Amino acid sequence: MFRIEMLPAAHGDCLWIEYGAADQTHRILIDGGPAHTYPSLRERVLHLPSTQRHFDLLVVTHIDADHIEGIIRLLQDAQALDCVFDRIWFNGAPQLNQVPDPAGEALGAMQGEILGLLIKAYEEQRGESVWNKGMSEQIAYIPATAEKLPVIDLPGDCRLTLLSPDHERLLELKDHWRDELDKAGVDSGDLQTLKFKLESSRHLRPLGDVLGEDDDALELEELGFDLTWQPDDMLGSTKGEPGGDAPFGSDTSLANGSSIAFLLEYPKDKPTTRFLLAGDAWPSVLESSIERLLPQTTGQLKLTGFKLPHHGSIANLSPGLLSRIDCKHYLISTNGALFRHPHSRAVELLLERHNARAQARLHFNYLTSTTSAWADEDDQKARKYLAFHPKGISLEL
Repeated sequence: MFRIEMLPAAHGDCLWIEYGAADQTHRILIDGGPAHTYPSLRERVLHLPSTQRHFDLLVVTHIDADHIEGIIRLLQDAQALDCVFDRIWFNGAPQLNQVPDPAGEALGAMQGEILGLLIKAYEEQRGESVWNKGMSEQIAYIPATAEKLPVIDLPGDCRLTLLSPDHERLLELKDHWRDELDKAGVDSGDLQTLKFKLESSRHLRPLGDVLGEDDDALELEELGFDLTWQPDDMLGSTKGEPGGDAPFGSDTSLANGSSIAFLLEYPKDKPTTRFLLAGDAWPSVLESSIERLLPQTTGQLKLTGFKLPHHGSIANLSPGLLSRIDCKHYLISTNGALFRHPHSRAVELLLERHNARAQARLHFNYLTSTTSAWADEDDQKARKYLAFHPKGISLEL
């Protein structure tokens, strides 16, 4: 059994994956969407019996608000909801500080530092290490000297191959993170200033336990913080976001470049399911990693499904990347808010690659003005593709 759901995360990502035998389901959660969509994720957790709220892996792909904020709220609620995470993958200040850099300076960004505090608090609560567990040097990246891409086996016969970020992308993020804090007037580790900002809003509060109480929730007050401030989308700023007329593969966001992306294979030895889960990664990084996986320079990576990077942005898709994969199912997570994703040229590039062959299948988790163009059944028949939109709270494949 393998199932993937795209929960309603507005303009962000929140992917819920289940696999394994019917009597032993394994789960992976990738990102949590922006703060205001967290109730949908929380409701999905509550649909499980309390004894089954166990995740083999939680992945926070990068620091952008539309991926990280829901996880900040979830980790505060984790104890009250009986949520257990065996591994949490996220590259924060401790990991970036270890990336080889001639300057060698410590760094941090507010959203990343907040999440780092919560992960550390969760580890203390669990009494075991979960942060980037299974990764070399406890950093989720492809080392510059690595001969092969990092491979991690999860319980339940699942294998993950890391495709992004590479060493250079993390180094660039490290070099610019301190600059962003300087613009915000905050020094890394300046707890007094952070506390003052955190107390100015209630944006990222947990929702408490199932009865509405929050006494048992994991609170930042225990660490000397009141997590109420709404942090800016620091390195993933909306400024300069590529529009629909941008060149293919033109993303320059350092936050997106640092995004964790991986190939999921199940069962691991003779996979019948292969998913490329791309976060907001750069297409050039994905293409380079895929080339390392292929036995021949002209071959294609056969995939069951591809979760498009950056919500179907033209800047995170390229003809070169698509030429290296053979895929039918394409997942696009967005309601089109803020940036009008997906870009029509990106979706049309997918259909053009199929050229009316093999029936491309487009999976959207919203039916909105930016996704309705591909809901026309006559157009689907004429160009031999299928499009799916959610009939309930989420789209399930």
